[in-house]
Amino acid sequence: MKKAFVLVDYQNDFIDGALGFEKAAKLKDEIKRLLENFDGDILITLDTHDENYLNTKEGINLPIKHCLKGTQGHNVPSFCEPFKQRAKKIFEKHTFGSLELAQFLKEGQYEQIEFGGLVSHICVFHNIILAFNAGLNTKLVLHKNATASFDEDLQNAAFKLLEAFWVELV
Repeated sequence: MKKAFVLVDYQNDFIDGALGFEKAAKLKDEIKRLLENFDGDILITLDTHDENYLNTKEGINLPIKHCLKGTQGHNVPSFCEPFKQRAKKIFEKHTFGSLELAQFLKEGQYEQIEFGGLVSHICVFHNIILAFNAGLNTKLVLHKNATASFDEDLQNAAFKLLEAFWVELV
């Protein structure tokens, strides 16, 4: 079975940087375990902004500079570096979802795509929806213990919607 694991935006600024939150830091062991044992392609998305961020739609609504390319906050934590080196592809994205990732998934014809990363109800959610539309018969799996949000109510709402869209939550 052709499989991919998409690690969404597991970057320093979301863990302990500009937009860091406690639950994000607690994902380390689960993400490491999943990636060490994954038999398939690893794909990584990186939230990527520049100094113009505050003038974008996202920056106007979330006026906290984060994941600026070339900064420590843009990087993945050190334990993820081996997985980054092993990744089949890394997608730098400037908004919540990556159309480039969706196109790659469509062309890759994956039978199963698994997800983890940050933030569950924002970028993880958007990229799962894009993957849903990229693969007509692709099984989608979200590892609930490998994702987190700073808002549990929004996370639970996102989980309910994903289940309604036939995403398997494990």
